[in-house]
Amino acid sequence: MGSYLILKHLHLTLVVLSGLGFALRGFIRLGLDKPLRHPTLKVGPHLLDTLLLISGVGLWWGSQYPLASWFGIKLLLVLAYIGVSITAFRLSSRSLAVMTYLLGLLCFLLIALLSMQRVA
Repeated sequence: MGSYLILKHLHLTLVVLSGLGFALRGFIRLGLDKPLRHPTLKVGPHLLDTLLLISGVGLWWGSQYPLASWFGIKLLLVLAYIGVSITAFRLSSRSLAVMTYLLGLLCFLLIALLSMQRVA
């Protein structure tokens, strides 16, 4: 198995873990209305998303089409996902926080769908 394929599988695993982690944190914080105090819920996402970013850069570096237009759209969606996700957990208005959280989930799903359409 080549290093690109290993990196791709690592990246896909991190994507799934990151998405599930975001959904779980949102459910705990917004659905159960409990604070995210456990260190795993506070530090874990940052570590996971850093590894996800590093593996994504590695895939981009090794890709055959590094400047494809869909990649720019994906990067814009990633930035929107980060901004919306951070905002969702900082808002004091519960209804606005839930709507922002759902928007973050939508961004995540759009990123995944865009990526799946471009898999060779």
